[in-house]
Amino acid sequence: MTRRWWILLAACGLGGCASLQETTVFYTPATAEFFPPLPKDAPVPVLTEPPLWPHRVIGRFVAQSDRGYPFLYKAILYNARLQGADAVVLRQLAFDTRRTYNYIPPSWQTIPVNNVYYAQVKDKKGNWQNVPQNYTTFVPIMQPGRTVVSDVQWTDVTAEMVVRRGKTASAPLPEQMIVPQ
Repeated sequence: MTRRWWILLAACGLGGCASLQETTVFYTPATAEFFPPLPKDAPVPVLTEPPLWPHRVIGRFVAQSDRGYPFLYKAILYNARLQGADAVVLRQLAFDTRRTYNYIPPSWQTIPVNNVYYAQVKDKKGNWQNVPQNYTTFVPIMQPGRTVVSDVQWTDVTAEMVVRRGKTASAPLPEQMIVPQ
C-alpha cells in the first residue's frame, strides 16, 4: 500500500474519519512560514479557480473519505482556518462508488427450548400424582456462511490553501508544531 493509503487508514479507521481534528494529517505545508489561525467562524471562500488578487500557496489538503462531501468540506474549512489561509482553491473533486465483499463464515448457534415433563410422585397421603417438571434443552442451529455486498461512495478532494501576498507570518503556535512521538 502507498503511504497515502496508510495515513488514510490510520486517520479514518474502518468506519470513516472520526473528527475534524484528525483530518490535519491530510494537510501538507508548502512553506515553512506559519500564519495565525483564524476564528472558528471566520469566512474562508472555497474557490474553483485561483483568486484574482495576488496570492501564494501555503499548503495542500488531499483526502479521501466515505463520509461524503459535506464532511470533507468542513475538514477543508477547519484546516484552512487552522493554517490561517485566506482562501481555498479546489483543484479536484471526484466521487467513486466502491463495492466491498465481506465474507461471514458459517457458525453454530444454540436456541434454548423450555419443555415440561410429568414425573410420578407420591403425595403425603401415598397417592401417585403427575407433577410437571420444567427443563431446558438447547437446540443447535447451523448458520451457513454468506457474502455481504455493499456499495460505498467515496469522495476524493484536492485543495490548495492560499494567502494574500504580503500577509505577515508569525511564530508557530503549539498546535501548529509537529512533536515527535
